[in-house]
Amino acid sequence: MSTTHFLYFHCPEAGLAFRAKLLTEENPDVASQLITQLPLQSTLGHVVISGEAFWLPTRIVHLGRDHMVQRHPGAVYLNAVGGSLCLTYGSVTESAPVNKVADVEEADRHTLSQLGRLVYEKTVSSARHTLLTIHIALHAPTPSRYNLKLTAENHYHHHGHEYSRPLDKPLPTTSKSQTWHSAHTTITTQTNTIWLHLPASIQKITWGIIPSGAGTGNQYFSVLVHLKSFLLHLGCDVLYRLLKISRYPDTPLGVLQRMTREFLSANFNTFEMLGDLGLDEMGVIGEVYLRGIGAVACKEEYRVLTGALFTFVCRMHRWVHFVFPWNLGVAFPHRRVEEILGIAEVVAGGSLEVGMEDVECGEESEVEVEVGEGVGGRFNPMEVKGVVERVEEAPV
Repeated sequence: MSTTHFLYFHCPEAGLAFRAKLLTEENPDVASQLITQLPLQSTLGHVVISGEAFWLPTRIVHLGRDHMVQRHPGAVYLNAVGGSLCLTYGSVTESAPVNKVADVEEADRHTLSQLGRLVYEKTVSSARHTLLTIHIALHAPTPSRYNLKLTAENHYHHHGHEYSRPLDKPLPTTSKSQTWHSAHTTITTQTNTIWLHLPASIQKITWGIIPSGAGTGNQYFSVLVHLKSFLLHLGCDVLYRLLKISRYPDTPLGVLQRMTREFLSANFNTFEMLGDLGLDEMGVIGEVYLRGIGAVACKEEYRVLTGALFTFVCRMHRWVHFVFPWNLGVAFPHRRVEEILGIAEVVAGGSLEVGMEDVECGEESEVEVEVGEGVGGRFNPMEVKGVVERVEEAPV
């Protein structure tokens, strides 16, 4: 008879805790990997596409069996391509199935929702972001261990250094005699350094300090956009796919090494580009990794080394996500049926009346909505069928 395991989640800054039943029989591969990570301490972030869910980075590199289901409130699942554990607490606006590994207890769903809304407020909708951490264990935490509370001092902003380690030792330079073991150690050490601390390079970027001068027009918003895109692509689309391909029995090591160099450095060196965008450490890490894969003797060694780089890149991506100004999204709202009807009248030759109070206040009453209402809400196309017909019939 199998033993029932419960995961205990605790966010010390918010003083919130809840339990989730681990699905050891339904998803043994992911469950066993998660158990080896415990006790786990990480940071929290919120999704910006798929509805009401939040995530936390892990060091799991999952290439085994899955337990794919439709996501639902209370589902705890592994986002394998992003190296993150995700928890859905409300509405869902993405159709892709997820690799579910645990279920939040029904009695704790309200607490889960509380935490989810807090993560959204503190890391997405606010102009100043607050770092929230999460502790996961197989036993209930002792409340007296945690005394952190949400205060003004917990906010991330340009004048604070709470989440950075400016005095970290510089990365070692590479050498031609480097082994894949030493490359793995270098990358893993750097991952440990930034796991709970905002990298100094990213903090400098948010101050507009970029040695290359990247950011046409002397601004760094476009730099953040490109960092978000490049790191997401490098981790989720390139490194994870290479890890999957490494398990193909008909792909020899030599071909895998050539594919890796082709994707990462041939003609266009991704690591150098990330360095130009302000991530100084990526140039060194990239050189260390590329020398390392040239020294591996089998595909298992390749997977261990590439898995370490995958974890590091995913962690850097999540830090960029943390500092990104997501609150700008209020300027791009989903449209209501009434608004579409109004613009349809304009197209048909009428006029659109806009009150001065709406212009001056920016329709604040419409902006201040709950998480699922303003971001990721579903829209019924049948409600505007008449609008489309009216526009098509409008005289030109």
